[in-house]
Amino acid sequence: MGVNETIGKVITAYPQARLVAFADLAASMILVSQGKEDFTQEALDRLVLQARASFDDPLFSLSVEAFGEPHSAVVMEADSIRVFLRSESEPADALCCICDHSIDLAAFLAKIRETLDQISAGG
Repeated sequence: MGVNETIGKVITAYPQARLVAFADLAASMILVSQGKEDFTQEALDRLVLQARASFDDPLFSLSVEAFGEPHSAVVMEADSIRVFLRSESEPADALCCICDHSIDLAAFLAKIRETLDQISAGG
């Protein structure tokens, strides 16, 4: 199954997910995206930059010392939740998601972790 199909299953399983995008953080590029809304290329570019900033923020140094390298970040906004998940095996691979506040965040995080692991493993 390809990346498009894998991400499509997440969108189908979680209707509160407005966008799920597979990104290459090293290149600052969204490679594949699917969602219930159309996002401009500029919006996708901003999303991947926000993901990079979430993982590269120098203020994370205390958190890294305490908990290790961050592999996920959640950004709460007035109209959405943005979830960034970085692969533990391939640090450049990430999923960038925009969701409604009504999403079951714990279940969604488990699903996208499984999805990202599958994508990063080449399956």
